[in-house]
Amino acid sequence: MMQRQGEPASVFYPARRAVLDGQYKRYLAVCSRMQTVLLLLAVAVVALFVEVLRGMVLGSPLLAAAIALAVMIPIYVRTRYVRDRYLRLFLIYGRAMDRITGKETQSGNTGEEFRVEGHLYERDLNILGTDSLFGLLDTVRTGVGQRGLAALLLQTGGAGTREAVLLRREAIQEMTHGNDLRETIAMMGPSRFQQVPAAFFDKWLEEPAPEFHPLVRLSLVATTSLMLVLVVLGLSHVLPWDLLRQNILAVLAIQGAMAYSVRKRVLPLLESSKSISTQLELFRDGLALLHQQPFESERLKELQRATSGPGDAVKLLRGLWQQCLIVEQRTKEWFLIPSLLLCAGTHAVLSIAQWKRAHADEMKKWLEAWAEFEALGALATYAYEHPAHAYPEILPEGEAVFEAVALAHPLLPEDAVTNDIALQGDQRIYVISGSNMAGKSTLLRAIGVNAVLAMTGAPVRATSGRMSALVIGASIALSDSLAEGRSKFLAEVERLQAILEEARPTEGRRVLFLIDEIFSGTNSQDRKVAAEAVTCSLADHGAIGALSTHDLTLTEMVQLPELCAINVHMASPDAGDPLAFDYRLKPGVNRSSNALAIVRMIGIEL
Repeated sequence: MMQRQGEPASVFYPARRAVLDGQYKRYLAVCSRMQTVLLLLAVAVVALFVEVLRGMVLGSPLLAAAIALAVMIPIYVRTRYVRDRYLRLFLIYGRAMDRITGKETQSGNTGEEFRVEGHLYERDLNILGTDSLFGLLDTVRTGVGQRGLAALLLQTGGAGTREAVLLRREAIQEMTHGNDLRETIAMMGPSRFQQVPAAFFDKWLEEPAPEFHPLVRLSLVATTSLMLVLVVLGLSHVLPWDLLRQNILAVLAIQGAMAYSVRKRVLPLLESSKSISTQLELFRDGLALLHQQPFESERLKELQRATSGPGDAVKLLRGLWQQCLIVEQRTKEWFLIPSLLLCAGTHAVLSIAQWKRAHADEMKKWLEAWAEFEALGALATYAYEHPAHAYPEILPEGEAVFEAVALAHPLLPEDAVTNDIALQGDQRIYVISGSNMAGKSTLLRAIGVNAVLAMTGAPVRATSGRMSALVIGASIALSDSLAEGRSKFLAEVERLQAILEEARPTEGRRVLFLIDEIFSGTNSQDRKVAAEAVTCSLADHGAIGALSTHDLTLTEMVQLPELCAINVHMASPDAGDPLAFDYRLKPGVNRSSNALAIVRMIGIEL
């Protein structure tokens, strides 16, 4: 692959796809010609064989044709393999071009299996699900990588500290122009359908490894060794088979009795390990690729070290893969008899159980390292494909700040309206008034989603920005639950309580809250009192954020000096057409009314 330094995706992707298209068509033509040659050779072999049987020709032409056919078949198989890889790459870059042109930005994977119950912003900001941020960013190769991406987007573990954000950013920036690495990862495995589901290894690792008395292993090794000796003696004609037959049957009986004695403990692991070999191979190859990279960023080096000691993950996984491959192949026709004679399945399970007891905890760490590596690669792909997006400055510990110039929602088209946001100092809170459809909820989500992106270490959809390390809490898309007997109002109360809990300052982090139509389920007076109490409490803890409302009485809360709040609004700039929204954030309170326009939309003339 030839790529000029700094070449943008809009140039590199079409050029690379054109090259791949040419290569694919060339190999397609070669395969077509080779198929014709193979057919002719096969016909020639059959025809010559018939003639040899009739005594019409000598055997040498038949032998020559058969040899030519035998030589051509592996060459054809290899050529077809190369052809299919070019086609696979061609499709991969076609998908990449769809992303950068906006034709299809979603991967088709929703990530909903990674949802965390009661999460503070996941559903409100469409982090997971259909038409989600996860779907936009999901360019990882494995399900394990998908889980790593979801974990970063949901800020699980220590992902939300300033130090962690900066380390990830450094890694993302190093990987941004690594198209060779991205291509290699995407092409791992014999086909794109070979996958490592996130829960696949979890279930296998959680299954307890059976323990066996050391004498079981020693006895099986002894009987298997004796069996091999007897078979070799027979094959080499050292001893007659009539003499060996009884001894072989005796050894088989002893070996079978021993295998039967541990059968109940062997079967569960035998069953769970029979389909893991292909997954292990893909995971092993991924870690080998990770080890080979000459990374400079500290976080990427840490991920390499995490899979290098105390044991070499690649070497250990290769040993495990070999045992799982035996389990998988033991029932195949070509291996069935040797497997039964040598008790291969039981031997393999004993080795797998020993491996699990020794390395299961390490393997969990290897999986975590690979998950983060793939997630960082996906974020680097996003950064490469969106060069106009900016990395916001992540501020050290202190007052909470969120600033962005020309901010827009990452899921909106390229021509989406942008807004400048400045939550800091004496305007730490926005009270956003305006009518329905004016863009208030979308603005709240744009702030939140870009904050999430920034906290992963990725660039945001803005021309510039600066922000603190923030804990994000949102109350935008809450709903009632008949199954749980919980109203929407109660769901909002519980969410606001959770956000208030997070607002207590810890480790220099501050809360960014985003609330749509606060306490809309109560009367105007109670709503005003409750909203002021919640907002003042958040402000007391140093939180910043924005809340939207239709209730103009709530705009009066900006008069409370402790809030450091300002009124802003979103409305139509055309007094004659109150529904002609421009989606711009404007200072002050929205005083316009669009009631008559709404009534006309319903079809009622006043």
